[in-house]
Amino acid sequence: MATPALASPGCDAANAGTFNLTVQTGTNRIQQFNAQFDAGDQLVAAMTGLPLSVIVDFILGGGNPILFLNNSNGNGSLTIPTGGNGIIDIAIAAGAGGAANLVFTCTPVATPAAPTTPTPATPTTPGNNTDAEEQADTATNATTTSVIVENRTVKGIVDGASQQDPNIKTEIDILAQNRANAVWLELQALRKRDEELQADIQHFNDNADALPENSTYREGQSTAWAIESAISDPAEKVEMERRQQAWLKAAYKERNDLDDRMEILETELRGLPQPNVGQPPADDSEQGDGEEILFVGRDPFARALMRYRGFRLDVADTGEGFSDSVKPLSFTRTLSSTIVGWVRAIYTDYEQDDASQQEGDNILVALGIHKDVNDELRIGLFATSTWGDVSSPVNNLDIDTTGYSLGAYGRYKWGEIDLNASTRIGLTDNDIAVSGTTGSYDTRLASFTFGISGQEQLADNVWMRPAISLTNTWVNREDYVNSAGTAIGGNTTWTGNVSAGPTIGTSLTPPSGFKRLEPAIGLQATYNYSDQDTQAGTVTTSETDYFSLSVSPQLSMEFENGASLDVFGSYFGIGADLDGWSVGGTLSIPFN
Repeated sequence: MATPALASPGCDAANAGTFNLTVQTGTNRIQQFNAQFDAGDQLVAAMTGLPLSVIVDFILGGGNPILFLNNSNGNGSLTIPTGGNGIIDIAIAAGAGGAANLVFTCTPVATPAAPTTPTPATPTTPGNNTDAEEQADTATNATTTSVIVENRTVKGIVDGASQQDPNIKTEIDILAQNRANAVWLELQALRKRDEELQADIQHFNDNADALPENSTYREGQSTAWAIESAISDPAEKVEMERRQQAWLKAAYKERNDLDDRMEILETELRGLPQPNVGQPPADDSEQGDGEEILFVGRDPFARALMRYRGFRLDVADTGEGFSDSVKPLSFTRTLSSTIVGWVRAIYTDYEQDDASQQEGDNILVALGIHKDVNDELRIGLFATSTWGDVSSPVNNLDIDTTGYSLGAYGRYKWGEIDLNASTRIGLTDNDIAVSGTTGSYDTRLASFTFGISGQEQLADNVWMRPAISLTNTWVNREDYVNSAGTAIGGNTTWTGNVSAGPTIGTSLTPPSGFKRLEPAIGLQATYNYSDQDTQAGTVTTSETDYFSLSVSPQLSMEFENGASLDVFGSYFGIGADLDGWSVGGTLSIPFN
């Protein structure tokens, strides 16, 4: 509200409080006073309470500012440059937290004096000025919160890189691969048997009428038709022909059964991974060690038995008669070390539902590479770049950040358990505006994470990956001098968290062009802690120790060329003042 101008005799009346104003909570007021001053009179205005803003001007031959504040208390003074009638112009906006009080004092001079120049304020040291302390607390609070959010994001990146990459072999992958190998081997055996039957049937048809007149058939003998001499007895010859016709009928039936079975296997094989076993080696010297089956070469006698008795020898009976011809046939596949490069981008938005009222967003891009030294050990390096913004209506806060970090990570498979570790160092440049002042400062951090995880197969296509981790981060914010010449002190804090929870997923039948398609959801409980000091004045600290929950849906895809793409979302901070959401994705490419 605006009130009409009031007359006042001048400096003596100001000492009596004529110019003082009190503005109630949530009220704006504009007030003017007409006053008579002498040159050299000293006019001082002091602001207390909870103002959103206050402007005090003295108008005499031009504007002369006395006091200008935003969201803070303070005082200002003016030496009256020229005697005469002037106007004190006041505008006050009181906030929702309480009333605002403006108090004037004035020191007159006995005789007119020449105009004087106001003496500039000298910089204050931290701890001697409430406004400086509150600005330092505000910067620390915003910096700590930003690091907590960024560290959570980076931890998620490293966890994903240490656990997932192209050509990852889950238990489902192994079962599918084993089944593909078994189907392929059976199919090859059936095809070979079918070829043998075709040759035998053709042989029978070509030679059925060319039997020697003087031959005697003895079952199990090793010639093409097991005939060594002509058959002279007509009855025996009839029996021989009967047996041959019975065999021919059985051979045709077996071929039909083989065709039906091969069709079933060929259909099943189309939905399985590519078999990674080869044909049995022709030369015993090509056979290796490892996972073995027993393979035996067939001699003419065994061949004749197979043809005419309707059975065959695929796997040697290790009993009597075959010890010299049995050789180990290896299907062991040696995997070369894998190098995988990846890039990940994440957008995060968060807010604090406490007195600080801070909200921010962050874009983080990470590049990394790792190598599987052997089946147990993986080591990798990564770098991140981040851009963020933090704002709050309290103290008109706005911080723009640009940061970088370098780190390393590793995984060691200890039986069914994965041991994971990562560390990083980082530097962030911050441009801050608070309470009408500006400045800039650097933030340094060092972080270490240790985790344990594993994987359980809940069903044929459902798996669970439980994990627990501990993270500790050292954060140092350097001091700076703001645009008003006030020294803002630095701060060092330790923050950390313990998090635990499962990721549950399922392996779907991948469409054409994909090798793997796995949707999943992560559930995590986190306890955060910090040694951040309690803040004073009008700025209230965020929670330093709190418990929260997060939910993270995700989809992992692997393409036929070996590359993989993971996309995900996350809602975090459930049950805490600091909460937010993020979306992002990771592209991984194998280099060998």
